[in-house]
Amino acid sequence: MANQQNPNAQGQEQQEQEPVQISLQDIATVVQLVDVVSRRGGIEGNEMAGVGMLRNKLEMFLRQNTPEGDNPEGQMPNAEAPANVPVDAPLADKVQQ
Repeated sequence: MANQQNPNAQGQEQQEQEPVQISLQDIATVVQLVDVVSRRGGIEGNEMAGVGMLRNKLEMFLRQNTPEGDNPEGQMPNAEAPANVPVDAPLADKVQQ
């Protein structure tokens, strides 16, 4: 019973935590993650439109809020970068490079 914590003290700890901060680097990492998951076939066809719209909104937010010449460390994808798809991957001949 000596290890039992006061429930009120636990609630106060949670209230005193600092708010979560999301940086441009975090957003760039999410955009990069969406690109990787989609290349690997991790998104089903019926999910692609919603995921793609969110990805594009995040990328536009990054482009509008990143200082000129600065690239967040999550490395915002280059619009001209070709998809990195193995030649023997299913439907690889359908990927536009």
